[in-house]
Amino acid sequence: MPTFKLNDRKKSEELRELLGLEPVSLMIKMSRLRWFGHVERKDDNDWVKRCIAWEDEGIRQRGRPKKTWWDCVKNDTDSLVLSQKDAQSRNKWRRRIKGGTG
Repeated sequence: MPTFKLNDRKKSEELRELLGLEPVSLMIKMSRLRWFGHVERKDDNDWVKRCIAWEDEGIRQRGRPKKTWWDCVKNDTDSLVLSQKDAQSRNKWRRRIKGGTG
């Protein structure tokens, strides 16, 4: 493995490739989907699972709505062609998350 000095000014992508690391955004996506699968397998009466479907009943501010955690999960599952039903099988869910991220 080559050695670098701080003055070499290598790009983050180059360093990640040399070190064999995955991008941070991909790691966040995998963590988010892993947590979603965990919560989705919980009992329907569990307070954590009920919080996912909870919507605030306040007056919405002007402008575009803020991106929520749920919006991110929907985008992630769509990009990997996953459904909520897939999360019921833990092994299948893990394989699809890890296999479909590359």
